[in-house]
This record gives sequence, C-alpha cells and structure tokens, in this order.
Amino acid sequence: MRSLRQYRLFVTLLVLPVLAIVLIVILVMALTGGDEEPTAEATPTATPAVSGGLPSTPSAIGVTPVAPPITVAPTQPPVPEPTPPPATPTPTEPPAPTPTPTPEGPIEYAVQEGDTLFSIASAYGVSVADVVDFNDLPDENFIFVGQVLEIPTDPAQVIERRESRPVATTAVVVPSDGLNVRGAPSTETGEIQYVAPGGSELALTGVIEVIDGIEWREVDDGNWVQSQYLEIGVRAAPTAAPAATAAPQTTPAPAATPAPAGETVRATVVPTAGLNVRVSADPNASVAYVAPGASEVELTGETQIVNGVTWWRLTDGNWVQGQFLKFG
Repeated sequence: MRSLRQYRLFVTLLVLPVLAIVLIVILVMALTGGDEEPTAEATPTATPAVSGGLPSTPSAIGVTPVAPPITVAPTQPPVPEPTPPPATPTPTEPPAPTPTPTPEGPIEYAVQEGDTLFSIASAYGVSVADVVDFNDLPDENFIFVGQVLEIPTDPAQVIERRESRPVATTAVVVPSDGLNVRGAPSTETGEIQYVAPGGSELALTGVIEVIDGIEWREVDDGNWVQSQYLEIGVRAAPTAAPAATAAPQTTPAPAATPAPAGETVRATVVPTAGLNVRVSADPNASVAYVAPGASEVELTGETQIVNGVTWWRLTDGNWVQGQFLKFG
C-alpha cells in the first residue's frame, strides 16, 4: 500500500513539471505568434516491475507523456479596407449674372432717318413725355435727322433736370437813378446796352451766372444785370395810362368836278404813307396796289358814291377814294 502511494506521488511529481513546461511553451508561442507546434519529449525512465498486479520497488520508470492537443485560433485573413463611398459632389450654384451697370448720366442719341420720338423712347424703355421734358422740346413731333437727344436712364434725372431748369421771373430795378443793362455778365467786357430806369420792371429768364462772386441774371432780351440791384420776384406798381389823344380828323379833299366823258383827269395822292388802290369801289375790296404818297394818278372821270364817299376810277380799271386826292 505504501509503495502504491509512493508511485502515485512520483508520477505526480514527474508529470507536473512537464505540464508546466508545455503550458509555458504554449504561452510563449501564443505571445510570439509561432507557427510550429512544440513537442514535448520526456527522458525515458525505468518502469518499475509489477509483481502480483502491484508495483514493486521502482528500478527504472520510463514515462512518455502525451501532450494535450493544442488548439490554435486560426489566423483571420486581413479584412480589406472598405472602399469609401464616392463623395457626393457639393452642388455648385450657377454664377449670378453680372448686372449691366446703369449709366450714371443720360445717353446721347442722334436721330436717324425714319426715327420717331415714340420709337426712340420705346428702344430705351422711357416715356415720350420724359424725353420731351428732358430735352425741352415744344412737342413730340419736334425732331429732325441729326438732332442729338439726351435720353434719361433714371427717373431721378428727369426730376433733377426739371428742378434745375431756369424759372422765368420778374424783378424791379432798385436804384432810383437806374441800372446798367450789359451785353455780357461782366463790368469789364460787357458793354452797356441801355439803362433800365429806377423802379422799372425787368423780365428775367431765370438763367444765373456767378462771376467773381457777383451774381448776374439774364434779361429776356439776352442782356444781363447784377442781381444785387434788383428786387427779385416782384412786379412794378402799375402806372396810370395816359389819356388817349383823339386822332386828328382827316380833312377830305374838296370834291372834284367830274371831267367830261372821254377825258382823263390827273390827281396827286395826299397821304404820305400812300393810298390803297382797290379793285372795286368798296372799302372792303381787295387792294390791287398802293399808290405812293405825292404820286400822280390818272383818272377816267368815272365816279361812284358809296356810303357818302366818292370813288374815282383809274385808267387801269381800279378805284381810289377821292377824298385822299388833290386835283389840279
């Protein structure tokens, strides 16, 4: 019984180191990634003789330990890197159209053959009234070939042009001794055209020129005066109209005695301005011509009395009033 225990103890002591070595090898191979499986060989030892089914005193025991199968986790083949999905292109917004710059000022256009103000205004997208007003035209038909028109590109230009346009006004001359009216807005180069009396009224065009710090205003006759001597925007006090003088009565020439039939009569035209010679003995008849003052006319001697006025027939068949003739 004692020998059996000793045998078991011996076998146990012999197997434990072998198992430890095998475990160490497996651990090392797992850590180092070795491909070959280690084999453990034990040094043959004497096998004790057994008598009567019981082991005897061991003389030589040979034990070949069988290593347990080593299961090595299969090496997983490398997984291919996933192909990234194609990048979705960022939608590119179409470039915004570059706005056509609007001209800062009006456009000049030369009128061509066949143009009308309506066709010109339509081509530039403006109204006919704006073109007429902007160019200060009398009406929409006042254009001609070669005429250069200014076409507004902005409604503000029409308003600005309208507000900057000269406004005609009146003014009264302040100096009592009168004011020099010159041909140009200058005291050096502008010659005096006339003197406007003190208190008189001048019609101004509204055009203003500032020269050397002096403001000049244009008179409607094209001449210039200095603003500092005017009261702008007022009218002169009305003056009483002189009493009408009765026109002197024209004393008709004494009636002439008709000449015998078939004889011509000579007479002299009295009015210095001349005398209307009419186609018939009627003050409303057409004037054939004017006989100059102091000229001599020949009469046939034939007369007619119309509304108390004696008409004489000339030798050319026309008629004149006898009261404006001098006979003899």
